[in-house]
Amino acid sequence: MLHDTIAAVSTPYGKGGIAVIRISGENTAAVLQGCFTTSGPNPVDNPRRACFGTVMHNGETIDSSIAVYFAPGSSFTGESSAEISCHGGTAVTAAVLEAVFRAGAQPAGPGEFTRRAFLNGKLSLTQAQAVGLLIDADTDSRRRLAAGALQGALREKTQGMRAKLTSLLASLYATIDYPEEDLAQQTTEDLSAGFSAVTGELQTLLATYRTGSAVADGVSTVICGAPNCGKSSLYNRILGQERAIVTDIAGTTRDTLWDTADFGGITLRLADTAGLREKGETTDLVEEIGVERSLKNMEEAELIFLVLDGSRPLKNQEKHWIRQISTRQDAVKIAVINKADLSPTPSLDVDSLRDVMDGVVILSAKTGAGMEQLAATVETLYQTQDRSFAAPLIWDARHKATLEEAVFLLEEAAAAMDAGEPADGVCTLAEEALANLSLLDGRGVSEEIVSEIFSRFCVGK
Repeated sequence: MLHDTIAAVSTPYGKGGIAVIRISGENTAAVLQGCFTTSGPNPVDNPRRACFGTVMHNGETIDSSIAVYFAPGSSFTGESSAEISCHGGTAVTAAVLEAVFRAGAQPAGPGEFTRRAFLNGKLSLTQAQAVGLLIDADTDSRRRLAAGALQGALREKTQGMRAKLTSLLASLYATIDYPEEDLAQQTTEDLSAGFSAVTGELQTLLATYRTGSAVADGVSTVICGAPNCGKSSLYNRILGQERAIVTDIAGTTRDTLWDTADFGGITLRLADTAGLREKGETTDLVEEIGVERSLKNMEEAELIFLVLDGSRPLKNQEKHWIRQISTRQDAVKIAVINKADLSPTPSLDVDSLRDVMDGVVILSAKTGAGMEQLAATVETLYQTQDRSFAAPLIWDARHKATLEEAVFLLEEAAAAMDAGEPADGVCTLAEEALANLSLLDGRGVSEEIVSEIFSRFCVGK
């Protein structure tokens, strides 16, 4: 399949100003000349030049189009490649694609163009994944993360660490192969320090996973609290639109509302929940089911906004929720003291909340005052403040697992060296660490993993 010349529509399906048909493979020139004619410059003879002409099939004119040909090595895929831009109607796009197939191209599979770019060395695997992330980006933070990764910062960082490990291994090999000749360029202490230094770099890169995954995958976030404390108003403020109904009637929100928002530099998978009540406090069956779902969402959330009415003291049930939430070590917990427009000085103990929550913010969801502080608190807790997405950052669980294994192996190698164990054992551990690090940018990664990654891509990319 990878030796075929492939083609697909690379623009979204539907009516538009133009559509782009992409072609790639060793027979691209023949395919293009078999369906595209021009009385002016020929695109194959004028690479990277937009040439106006006509797409034909069996002597029939299908559409006037513009074609650009890319020679091997200068295209996205690294192969001979071409793009035909035609009018964007569904019927004409389908007819132009059919003409390309009739000229000898085969239908492309999902992500096949990007897969070829990876296999031909034009992109590392992490850059290829960034292409998919960029296409799917629905928030500005996701776009910035994907654009930064596509620039190759992670690839360069990985290559730098691989080069350092390779140098350390070379000294180890010299010790093993020529034990009597003192050919090693580094002492045992130097090698141990070198392993520790690379381990430190790996751990620093690992520490970016929380931020990267929070942007790429989103953080499961719940807005919870007592009825009529302002949860839905906060939900609307974060989204920047009126999604939830807001009234002064307690229990207006009866079911969980879900949406995605870019907030504080991360992606929130945001839930507005029914007001929490004590068991038996409501006789409304629908609201009771909503409360049960609220409790479940609160238990499963990675980020909790506990909204409290700052115009009154805490109720006993709210104190119970605070104690319950404060035990969650696997979640970020922020107390949002609302209704600052009614009570600028909260009627509750703010200091006690700071002792048990990760953050405390006083705001007015009604007026929007204090929302910047809430966003800044999220940025601080997820380390996105002033972060440049052009810096190396990981976001995928595969990246994390690969780096964790490399850290473990290098720590074992350093410990073995410090304990005076034979150099060949240390070498084996370091080689395994190098192999794991190589997996990060696609060297030696299994065909199964590569296929699984590119299967998530759309056809035409």
